[in-house]
Amino acid sequence: MEPARELQRHQHQPYGTLANGFDGLGTEFVYNKTKVVSQVARLKKWLDDGVMQIAGQGFSPEQLFTSGRCSAFVNSTASHGNIERNATINWSATFLPHESDINPPLNSTIGGGAIWVMKGHTPERYEAVAAFLDFVAQPETQVWWHGATGYVPATNRAYALARERGYYKDHPTREIAVLQLSRGTPNENSRGFRFGNFVQTMLAQRQEVEAVFAGQKQPQEAMDDAVKRGNEILRQFEKLNAGKTPEADRP
Repeated sequence: MEPARELQRHQHQPYGTLANGFDGLGTEFVYNKTKVVSQVARLKKWLDDGVMQIAGQGFSPEQLFTSGRCSAFVNSTASHGNIERNATINWSATFLPHESDINPPLNSTIGGGAIWVMKGHTPERYEAVAAFLDFVAQPETQVWWHGATGYVPATNRAYALARERGYYKDHPTREIAVLQLSRGTPNENSRGFRFGNFVQTMLAQRQEVEAVFAGQKQPQEAMDDAVKRGNEILRQFEKLNAGKTPEADRP
């Protein structure tokens, strides 16, 4: 669970300074000063009241949902494929919820994996890499990938092709993520994230949220500690990468 990042995405809430890291390595997390704290408190109350369940003992949230043991869960749009194959219930999907005083909500931000091309190889290999990336980016390939996995198409041309073929008439929930990603005008809070060692900082945040769920910390204390730990990780990354530019890392 990533309560801070999910809340920040489309509710005008800052996650870090310097445009969420886009404007420099000196960024610092600030989500402990936002509605994230009340969201963590809300989740704790739901847990105490029996409204929310923590998946465990061999069960994933997706399994609990598809078997009908829980009524709702938040997950990547990429879970569409498995849910369509495995669900034993009638189900649907909708946009991420937002606080009632946030109107209208902004775009959410893209997630998922990435393809990296490393430097130091021969021109022949890069020709092959370019051919592969061209194949992946083709609208036909993207529409197939979109349908097989649930991930959003990577290009506007592929999205247009899926619409032209009437794909969303038969699979209306597959379009929700595209619409949510493109609504409104992005600003510094919703444009995305650029934080060094981000996985480590998210682990720290998760551990602090789990401390709240276990009754070991109050929400504000936990988010303060998560931000402190995360900022220490950012400073370590900054020391290691100060002076480097994206251009210097190109193959």
